Amino acid sequence: MSSPSPDAIAGYLSAMRPFWHPVLRSEDLTDRPVSVTLLNESISLARLDGEVAAFPNVCRHLGAALSLGDVVDGRLLRCRYHGWQYDRTGRCVDIPLRGEGRIPAQARVRRLHSQERYGLIWVCLDDEPQGDLPPYEEFDDPAYHKNPLVQHAEWRASVPRLVMAALDDTHFSWVHPDVLGIAGQPQLPQRLGERPVTVSDGGVLTSRYRTTMPTSPMVADDAVPPTGERTRTAVETVDVEFFNVATVNSMKNVIFSDAGVSVTWNVYLPVSHDRTVSFTQLSRTYDRDRLHDALWEEFNLGIKEQDREIVESQQPWLLPPLRAQMILYLRPEDVPLVEFQKLMEKLNVPQL
Repeated sequence: MSSPSPDAIAGYLSAMRPFWHPVLRSEDLTDRPVSVTLLNESISLARLDGEVAAFPNVCRHLGAALSLGDVVDGRLLRCRYHGWQYDRTGRCVDIPLRGEGRIPAQARVRRLHSQERYGLIWVCLDDEPQGDLPPYEEFDDPAYHKNPLVQHAEWRASVPRLVMAALDDTHFSWVHPDVLGIAGQPQLPQRLGERPVTVSDGGVLTSRYRTTMPTSPMVADDAVPPTGERTRTAVETVDVEFFNVATVNSMKNVIFSDAGVSVTWNVYLPVSHDRTVSFTQLSRTYDRDRLHDALWEEFNLGIKEQDREIVESQQPWLLPPLRAQMILYLRPEDVPLVEFQKLMEKLNVPQL
């Protein structure tokens, strides 16, 4: 697969900088610094004075990785090379060889915007963050039983490709036969409302539709997750309603069925233009037995792996602009995808 031009890659990475991106589960940052990569930039994370501090992963002295150091007294990040210590603002407050001598004003590292929410650490590389965190109202709702937050293996694809794979509502019978769709029986979803696909001024896309799905844990309280090949001669089905919510780096699938409501919340870390890590949390208003959580995760991972083979094969790495007509979208089948790509272009996320 041919790579985008250096200019296209640089434009994409630059355009994604103003947004809040998930970089690490909160539980994975303890009493030692951790290194993560966001948009090709290495970042050091540390808990200092009870809050998350994020810095470029480069000591101001001789450029060693700060993530190789340690946290002193829960307050200071110490470089492992010569012991320079930085406070939570990024200011160097101790150079051991200087003792009580003056510390140069230039001895500081830039503190990046960071926050903790939804069990994740979020970082924005730009000086002025654009927009809010992806919506996840269910996180604080006690009506929902929530699985542990999962970090998945890296995919060789861009973030928009992953969002669009979860937003695409017409591939179920082909990519997920007898799991999300009925094998050999593709169907056009019934779009709901006068405006079944909407985009807010804040950059949130929503899509509503009805469809028929095979019975699964996502739509039936007593369903058993399918493993391997199905042996049934007839697939049991159920009518469901989907409410999808997408942003520049997130996708939430909400499914309403007779069993209740199930939610798959995906947020995406753009490691680079063609490498993406996803974080996922599953929640539901039924089947609150924690012993079943592993079955839910196995079912969801199976769906992801089916998508992965397709998404990693898509060309080009970055989406071509709509005006290029390199992708032959169809209406009404591909309306959510068209509207999402329009949103990306409106947010100045360049494609090829």
